[in-house]
Amino acid sequence: MNPIHSITNHPTFLKNICNHLSDAVAIIQKKDREFQFTYMNPTMRKVYGNLEGTPLNEWGCKGKLDQLKKTFIRADKRPDKLVEGENGSSVSPFGIAYGIQSIQQGMTYFLYIKMEAAQVIELLKYKEQELAESESRYQTLVETSPDAVFLHDEEDRIIYVNQSGIQLLGATGANELLGKDVKSFVYNESNDDVRHRLEMLLSGGFVQGPLERQFQRLDGSIIEVEVHGGLVKYQQGKAVQTICRNITDRKRQQNQLEYMAYYDQLTKVPNRRYFFKALSDELTWGKKHGTMFALLFFDLDNFKQINDRFGHQIGDELLVIFTERLGKGLRETDLLSRFGGDEFIILLSNLSNSDPPRQVASRLLNRVLQPIHLQGYNIEMSVSIGVSIFPEHGINQDELLSRADRALYQAKKRGKSCVSVYSYEMI
Repeated sequence: MNPIHSITNHPTFLKNICNHLSDAVAIIQKKDREFQFTYMNPTMRKVYGNLEGTPLNEWGCKGKLDQLKKTFIRADKRPDKLVEGENGSSVSPFGIAYGIQSIQQGMTYFLYIKMEAAQVIELLKYKEQELAESESRYQTLVETSPDAVFLHDEEDRIIYVNQSGIQLLGATGANELLGKDVKSFVYNESNDDVRHRLEMLLSGGFVQGPLERQFQRLDGSIIEVEVHGGLVKYQQGKAVQTICRNITDRKRQQNQLEYMAYYDQLTKVPNRRYFFKALSDELTWGKKHGTMFALLFFDLDNFKQINDRFGHQIGDELLVIFTERLGKGLRETDLLSRFGGDEFIILLSNLSNSDPPRQVASRLLNRVLQPIHLQGYNIEMSVSIGVSIFPEHGINQDELLSRADRALYQAKKRGKSCVSVYSYEMI
């Protein structure tokens, strides 16, 4: 039996032999008309890089590959022989001869490349030159990148920064940043959290990006950034490469759009959409933790008459003053929202019992009923308030809102400018 055929039937034995050869050995398989490396010994990987699992086309130029494939065809005709390349064919720029033997009916090929010491040294020099040229091209791209690029070592010290990074942090030159702890520029995030993320990257882990963070520039100003991170080799060592993009303007625009979507433009308080989102969150929290909250539904009884008599400009100013008075009587944890037109609603959160809602409503009523002086007019308001309490009066938003509205209707029936807490007798 042919020796190569024999050892290919014993893959462990073949690997042990090839791993100690100074010549390059690879096994190539033909799959779906494509050739692919399935094994490379250490010499082969050292000289040509690890190509296991990659197509043969990624190994060299088309001319060399065409010669190699012709040799495959010749090897198929003589499966019992190690066939040399035509005319001393080479698989590198330095004339290294190869031999190929066909295995398993032309589907697998044993590739043997005789490696003379001088040829290996020359090839490695060539690869080092290619690497240097590649690094030079990479550095040119990094230096001209509009995104900020930082490299920091295993002690989190900045060891490289491009021109965009210098501008991003407000420095006049790289010397102001090199050697500084990168964590010192991350704003509003603990050093431990940043360190944990960097350790993960240094250990070869993956951090899902992009991350949105805040950086503090050298002048103390805060900017919004989008951050990607990854592990790279730099000057024979490991480093984290962080690519940052200034998104301050984009975040400002997003905040403006969000404000317009969730806040009333006249009174500057949250609108109906925001209220429903907050109510949903409060219901989830209340059911999970057994807490109590209340809804206070306000309606300006005589607002239409005020508009008709004094005009819409005074009507708008009155609404602004009305919301300011309500807001000053609330806790930071409470929510005041303009529900629509002359209707407002307050969410009183984290209550200890059912008494506070009535007390808060009565206090707010006294506050807003004080006359308002506008453009020489003395305007008096009439306000009715309906109250519903979670979970006493309902456990979902429809129940709580409809029962607060029912209590409001009862307040109006009682003569307006009063508070009414829902009770089941109102049904």
